Amino acid sequence: MSVIIPAYNAAEFLGAQLTALDRQDDAPHFEILVCDNGSTDDTAAIVRAFQEQNPRLRLIDASRRRGASAARNIGAEHATAPLLLFCDADDVVDNGWVGALRRALDDCAFVAGGVEHRMLNPGREWDFGWDRPTFHDPALPQFPACGSGNMGIRAEVFAAVSGFDESLDAGEDIDFAWRVQLAGSALADVPSAILHYRKRGGIAAAVRQGRAKGAGTRVLAHRFALLRAAYADAAQAQRPPMVEQAAPTKHRAGAGKLDRLRRLPRKVSEIARNPAAITPYIAAIAFRWGFQTASLADIAQIPVPDPLPPAPR
Repeated sequence: MSVIIPAYNAAEFLGAQLTALDRQDDAPHFEILVCDNGSTDDTAAIVRAFQEQNPRLRLIDASRRRGASAARNIGAEHATAPLLLFCDADDVVDNGWVGALRRALDDCAFVAGGVEHRMLNPGREWDFGWDRPTFHDPALPQFPACGSGNMGIRAEVFAAVSGFDESLDAGEDIDFAWRVQLAGSALADVPSAILHYRKRGGIAAAVRQGRAKGAGTRVLAHRFALLRAAYADAAQAQRPPMVEQAAPTKHRAGAGKLDRLRRLPRKVSEIARNPAAITPYIAAIAFRWGFQTASLADIAQIPVPDPLPPAPR
């Protein structure tokens, strides 16, 4: 197995991830590739220090193309094993992570692990996100997706879809997961492969991430619009005729607004007690900003294959 870690100015947290990989329980032999995407800090020096104790660790110069997707693809090019595992430099894998993904890949070509938020983010319970291995996105709700920081895939399947799309600035992991499934490899959940996720701190980081996610959401919606419509049409054709339902009344719509207004004092009080709790609200504003300003000029749409691949049930 080859564990691939994209890294850019990752010196602050990379050591914790490499230590976690050194402490894996019941794991077969695996190599670790830290793919340095042009760091200007001590990322390379930290890798070299760990190499003195771990001959399986390799430092890959991944600076010839920029971006996390490029670093992952360059890592896959240098990997020597038939199984590829992906994690990020600022997170920490659990002790059984490698073994859990390895066992899952015996039966499935594409797998994703679960996410734990508490260990690396004490006091930020208000900001915890999803914890399951996979999720669904409205850009193509018929297929599950997963994050690139906790996945495993057979190398030949990765190569068959040409890896991550380096033209995407955000949403590249969701795009990759859907293209792998459309090519014929189902995505399997491995909840026992736990990744301890590190939240980005500070308002500026929340704005950057929120804006990138908003732009990625709009790009994915455009990129997969033809497929989304094709699956919706296919599903509609299989349904019996439906009795037309009345549109929501103004009273119902007003009730939703009133409910949000009722919750406002509690949220204000929460932020007053803990000013950092405003972070997700700022991130939500940045998300809308990114969605509204995203450029679709150079985004190619995925064509509808014939026949249409069956969606997971």
